Amino acid sequence: MTLPTVGLRLRLFIIAFGVVLMIWFSLEDQVTWHVTLLGTILASLIMISWLLNQLGGQTIEGRFIVIGALLLGSIIGAGTSLATVGLMFFKNSWHAHPYPDFPTGLMLAILARAPFWALAGGLFGLAVAFLLHLRDHQPKSTKTNDVGSQSINR
Repeated sequence: MTLPTVGLRLRLFIIAFGVVLMIWFSLEDQVTWHVTLLGTILASLIMISWLLNQLGGQTIEGRFIVIGALLLGSIIGAGTSLATVGLMFFKNSWHAHPYPDFPTGLMLAILARAPFWALAGGLFGLAVAFLLHLRDHQPKSTKTNDVGSQSINR
C-alpha cells in the first residue's frame, strides 16, 4: 500500500478547521461533546499530516499496516484527550470569566480517561486497517451472468 502525499485537500481542510476553531473560541459554548469532537479532529489532523509528511509517497508492506494503524489510532486516541483539554484550557483563558466554561474537574476527568481513548483509537485504527485490507483483496468474480442484466424471454 502506497501512502499518499500531503495534498491540497488536506491543506485546505486544515485551514477550514482553523477557521472553525476561531469561530468556536469566540462563542459562549459549554457543551462537552463539541470540544471533544474538535479535539478528535485536531489530534487526527496533527498525526495524519505528520505521518504523510514523513512517509508520504512510500510503499508500506502489508505486515506493517495493521500494527501501524493500531499505533496511529492509539496515539490519536490519547492525543484526543490532550487536545480536548488544551482547547478547553485555551477557551477558559481566552474568555477569562469568573466561572470558567470548562471547570478544572472536568478537564482532569478527561485526562484521566486518556488510556480508554487510546484503546478506543487503537481499535478504530485496527478496524480501518482490516477494512483497507478487505478493499485491496476483493476476490475477482469470474461469473459473467449478472441478475440485473438478464432479460426475461417468454
